[in-house]
Amino acid sequence: MTTDDPMPTADRAVALVLGAYLRHLRVLKGWHQKDAALALGCSISTVSRLEQGVVFMHGHARALFHRHYDVPKACARAVDHLLSVTNLSTQAGDIGPGWHDRLALCEQQATAIATYTATVIPAPLRIPAYERALVPAGTSAYSAPDGIPRQITKGQVYTLFLDSSLLGRPVGGARVMAQQLDHLLRLAWKGQVGIRVVPTAAGAPVGDAFLSRLTLHGNWLYVRESLGVVYTPGVPVFASRDRLFEAVTAAALRVDQSHRLLVQARERWRAQEQSHDMPPTVP
Repeated sequence: MTTDDPMPTADRAVALVLGAYLRHLRVLKGWHQKDAALALGCSISTVSRLEQGVVFMHGHARALFHRHYDVPKACARAVDHLLSVTNLSTQAGDIGPGWHDRLALCEQQATAIATYTATVIPAPLRIPAYERALVPAGTSAYSAPDGIPRQITKGQVYTLFLDSSLLGRPVGGARVMAQQLDHLLRLAWKGQVGIRVVPTAAGAPVGDAFLSRLTLHGNWLYVRESLGVVYTPGVPVFASRDRLFEAVTAAALRVDQSHRLLVQARERWRAQEQSHDMPPTVP
């Protein structure tokens, strides 16, 4: 498996996901790549290629997960399930314990992320109050338990395609929505996130209500997230255009138009919040 395969299969996605996990576990243990190479009896180059998802040697991966990196048994079983994916598949599903953390690591190590959402604000862009509002009962498909944070990393290029219906969806109430939209605007004005609004009338241009594309070690990794996550690999070197996100880009409003809609929506939520806070008038 190399990065220039013309038709990537599910094992490419597994290699990228578990490679990111291996790198995190090695650093957490305080090891350098040479330490992992000594434990495996292989070269430092092989460890590097494993962590970048360039190659994937199941024996080496299992040895690291089960014998050297102290992975909890439940998470190790989930990893074994991923390792059982064959190159006859086109997608890899990860629904086992620790899937939130494995996704977070892929996001952290990605150089670029593009997300289309018609459901909720993506986890790396949420304020704490918005996050809490998604989990009134303590669990949600869109909220991770305590673990590895999902956040924007330094130097990362993040592009958000936001369905216009989300601007009027009262997650947490008026105050929370005003604060969440204000947070998005600050990220946009600082140049940390590019935001373009997709009119609801355009439908779901990619056929999904929530889809991300991560650029990870020169590969595209598509992420469909709900009660677990489904990964689909892509190969940008062979793709003159990304048909999925090309459709989203074509449907999206310009950046200046998008920012105006965000400002207008924020002000509507602020006005609604203030009207609720006003004392009743005395006749």
